[in-house]
Amino acid sequence: MFAQKYVPQIGIGTTLNYNAEATNMGYKSPLTLKVISLNDPMKFSWNIPALGTGSFLIPAKSLDSASKMIVRIPQSDQPLIYKDDESIMFISKNLLSKLIKDQAFTLNKTKFSVKPLETPYLINTKEADVIYVTSDNGKVKLWILNNPNFPLLVKMTGNPAGVDFDLASIKE
Repeated sequence: MFAQKYVPQIGIGTTLNYNAEATNMGYKSPLTLKVISLNDPMKFSWNIPALGTGSFLIPAKSLDSASKMIVRIPQSDQPLIYKDDESIMFISKNLLSKLIKDQAFTLNKTKFSVKPLETPYLINTKEADVIYVTSDNGKVKLWILNNPNFPLLVKMTGNPAGVDFDLASIKE
């Protein structure tokens, strides 16, 4: 019998603690995201020590159907406003469905395919239900929470935008 893997539920008040690295600058820092609202627009606050605090405003439609993930270094106290087809730190529900059905999907015009997960991905010391994908050229790697309500990116390496991240812990 298999033990069920951990799937944290993302909701108002959820706090996501990431380790982030600006690979083009060699700068490492904690990144804290907190879910403030899941209405339209969804609102996430962010905190990066030495950079400041601010918020992301993301259309609720993005959670359903975004086809792009945009990572920008935010300006302190200035909300970053996303378009209907853009997300940050998650893929859309449509892309997750396509990934599960086809074992592949396209994000930012880059095709990703499922690969075997070689070591369990742990969140809060529990084995999480994640799907591991790589770009066709093998340079970009994503670990996606298999949560149909909120397909959170828990880890990314090789990010063309120059910012890699890894979820250290979550407070549901």
